[in-house]
Amino acid sequence: MLDMPVDEMLDAHIHLFNLKGTPRPMQPLGKLFGWNERVLRFMATKLMPDDTVNFFGPGTPLLADYMPVDYRADVESSGVGRYVHVQAAWTDKRPLDPVGETVWLESLDDGPAAIIGYADLSLGADVAPVLAAHNAASTRMRGIRHMLAWHHDKTVMNHAVRPRLAHDPRFREGFDRLTEHGLSFDAWCYSAQIDEVSALAQHNPDVPMVLCHMGTPIGIGGEFGGIGVSEQERARIAGEWRDGISGLALNKHVNCKLSGLLMPVLGFGYEHSKKSPSVAELVGRLSPMIEHCIDAFGPERCMVASNFPVDKVAVTYETMTKAMLEMTHRYGLEAQQAMFAGTAETFYRI
Repeated sequence: MLDMPVDEMLDAHIHLFNLKGTPRPMQPLGKLFGWNERVLRFMATKLMPDDTVNFFGPGTPLLADYMPVDYRADVESSGVGRYVHVQAAWTDKRPLDPVGETVWLESLDDGPAAIIGYADLSLGADVAPVLAAHNAASTRMRGIRHMLAWHHDKTVMNHAVRPRLAHDPRFREGFDRLTEHGLSFDAWCYSAQIDEVSALAQHNPDVPMVLCHMGTPIGIGGEFGGIGVSEQERARIAGEWRDGISGLALNKHVNCKLSGLLMPVLGFGYEHSKKSPSVAELVGRLSPMIEHCIDAFGPERCMVASNFPVDKVAVTYETMTKAMLEMTHRYGLEAQQAMFAGTAETFYRI
């Protein structure tokens, strides 16, 4: 294994949650069937929408708690020190409800070095009290993720309430409030929406922005929900994704997270395999995407992240880390130091 280029890796994107003890969409199932994981998984596949089951994969770890102790067990041999928590489906009925997640994170032992919370930016200027409450709840509050991922195909899980949310005037009014509260924006979309993210970045360059999961190109690695069925279609998806990444990278205040490539929606299919992919296999399949992002944004605007436990359905943390070290080695030590810690430290002010 290649040496870790920094004393401690800073993981720029994980999700913590307590299935039974905090308000999540899965909380009712966890309370009813959490006494038996096999029963819980069976009932989840029966009661959850098909697009949700397919998005997270049949063996998803999201049907159990994922707390700091669980994360530390996953990263034990991988040289990870600090980590960034990104909002994880805290159920909200009122605008201020998502602040509860920040309060909960602040109470944890071995908590995150930075917190990315949720606020409904569609509230427009009325989102300001929510942003202020997040900041008051934790000195580690750094940004907001209001998910933009939406796809017209019904087989793909939508995480946004409607298409083209980033173009909505009220959303942009709320987005503009981020600057007043010293907060950045984590943008997550599907690859066909990268141009929307670029337009949002151009709308207000004073809001620091990072693209999550490299824009999540559905079906680039294989068929998912009828998308990416043929080699020709996958080549088209890859070409459009590359163009989108290159265009977004022209916005110099936008960074990129090298993460999320093993979510089932990309189509590589490892979530259905009994054997975890090898380092060599991951390098062979993922390096063209990783290298395109690094070449477009530059190492100083790229940050390595795990997206655990979501990507855990397909790969172990150790294998993923070794593959990332292999795929970034050719850029040199200084570049790796940026990608494995420095970029995230600067962006998230850690």
